[in-house]
Amino acid sequence: MQKIIVFIILLSVFKVEGQQIFQREKRDFQWITGSGSIEGYPNFGATMFDFSSKPTLLYQQYNPIQFDVVNAGICDTSGQYLFHTNGISIVNRDGEIIEGGERINPGNYTDSWVDVGVPVIQGGLILPLPENDSIYYLFHETRDWSFNHPGGYSSVINFFYYSIINMKANEGKGEVLEKNILFIDGTNNGKEFSNLGFGEITAVRHSDGRDWWLTIPRYYGNEYYTMLFDTEGIHSPELQIIGDTMPEGTGQCFFSPNGLKYVQVNLHKFEENYIEIYDFDRSIGQFILSDIILDTHPTYAGGGAISENSRFLYFSSYSQVFQYDLEAENIEESRVVVAEYDPDFTSPPLDAPTKFFMAQLAPDGKIYICSNTQVKYYSVIHEPNKKGLACRAEPHGVELLTYNAFSIPNFPYYGLGPLDGSPADTLGIDNPPPTARFEYVQDSTDVHDIAFYNATLFSPEATMYIVPDDAYHWTFGDGEESNEKHPVHTYFEDGAYEVCLTATNYSGSDTWCDTVYVNVVGTQEPVSLLQQARLFPNPVSDYFFFDYILPVGIHATARLYDVRGRLVKERSLKSGNVSQGWDVRDLVSGVYFFVVESERGVLFREKVIRNP
Repeated sequence: MQKIIVFIILLSVFKVEGQQIFQREKRDFQWITGSGSIEGYPNFGATMFDFSSKPTLLYQQYNPIQFDVVNAGICDTSGQYLFHTNGISIVNRDGEIIEGGERINPGNYTDSWVDVGVPVIQGGLILPLPENDSIYYLFHETRDWSFNHPGGYSSVINFFYYSIINMKANEGKGEVLEKNILFIDGTNNGKEFSNLGFGEITAVRHSDGRDWWLTIPRYYGNEYYTMLFDTEGIHSPELQIIGDTMPEGTGQCFFSPNGLKYVQVNLHKFEENYIEIYDFDRSIGQFILSDIILDTHPTYAGGGAISENSRFLYFSSYSQVFQYDLEAENIEESRVVVAEYDPDFTSPPLDAPTKFFMAQLAPDGKIYICSNTQVKYYSVIHEPNKKGLACRAEPHGVELLTYNAFSIPNFPYYGLGPLDGSPADTLGIDNPPPTARFEYVQDSTDVHDIAFYNATLFSPEATMYIVPDDAYHWTFGDGEESNEKHPVHTYFEDGAYEVCLTATNYSGSDTWCDTVYVNVVGTQEPVSLLQQARLFPNPVSDYFFFDYILPVGIHATARLYDVRGRLVKERSLKSGNVSQGWDVRDLVSGVYFFVVESERGVLFREKVIRNP
């Protein structure tokens, strides 16, 4: 059972009177995906994700436009949906094209995609004008036809635009104030075919806690534009040249949630893929080359995202999903395959394969991955803060309410505040105290070696210019302690241990404790909330069923563990009178433990014997 032991705010010690406390804006708490609505066809339209609900709520919404790859949306600070775009039209939450929003991205190439949306990965991003509750900037790109291109491309990105929207106009329905403002001319550089990269528009919070750095790559690259976006709008771009020139491809660009890393995924159908990892100074908007990963897995569709604890990089490569440890001594050698395409699973009506395409970190801490075919599924990484298979990557794990091809929203990470104590910390904004959290998994073949993975929000390294050695303090319940960020601890006896992590930044401290079971599974006494619960047949050969009645309002999860305490399967329980089937054909014969838990504790527990 998890519990918060203590939460101490030390504002009187660390704060100057009048300082403003940073609050995470809920700008990304509603996602739109899916397709355009067609009257009489309920499987077409928008699927909305509402992350303000626990668990996340999915509902269907009318959508007058079609999505290809461009998908950018935004909410207000409280999480109420405002508007979105497919790179052609701008649509408000009422499903209406806002005034002046009927056509962005000029050009003959875009004319061919008016009915389906612009095919540019991360080709749109929306940011709120800082300290303004009505004005939003939409940054966008489109393609232009290209002939005799040395890379063999039939189209290139020549121009970077922005448009300005006032969402308080027309009684909250919105109005485009200015449209298609040319900001960067990629052809005006004196280099033939040295245009802009294929979309990949992304942003990270400035160290002052209010403004943003907007970034886009140039074609074939080791050249990146950085642009400051503050209360005055977008400032002139600065071009940085870093490292060696690398082959340009399609892919995604993204920052780590702590703002310290920038990653560009370059994918090629017939060449080797490159993942470029940079350190980033968000006080001055400066890149520093950190690492280049050569990934020889051939692909032409994919993307990536980084876990909320900023440790694990996930690369979605068409038929596989890889995890890299950004804190490993050799990042390239840390690669683990955490998910693979299932050729036996297809999605109607076209029996389309559900492969892996673009990825996005969500406010619930999970990473969602769309497919590049028309399907009704997202893949999901349930616990991306954990190492290896413990991250629980699940192909086609989220069933959408409508068909979706290519589309997943492009958001920056809104949970990053200022860098307290840095030279750019000049606006009187301070981070709140940290929210201590951690995950743990068995780290080796020895069940007594437990690896702990820090998942603290507003963590010291993300919020403090100088991080002290004792920013994290662990007690492991056996008399041992550590100040490491991600310790690995060896227990010498089986049993249950209360492990506590205390995290400290300039604003205060928070302590989080959890009971860690070493070579023990399901020791708690069940709580009587499930009615008529039974598991059968047992022993089992191929399938077993779990029948139960679960009251409305109780959120429970069933997990199957092996005898070493390793999680092998997991499913959420629905409310009502339910018979849930479990397929165990992929498990080796032996003894397993079936445990149902909710926020109130263990609800059901039974030993399961899998026959050969």
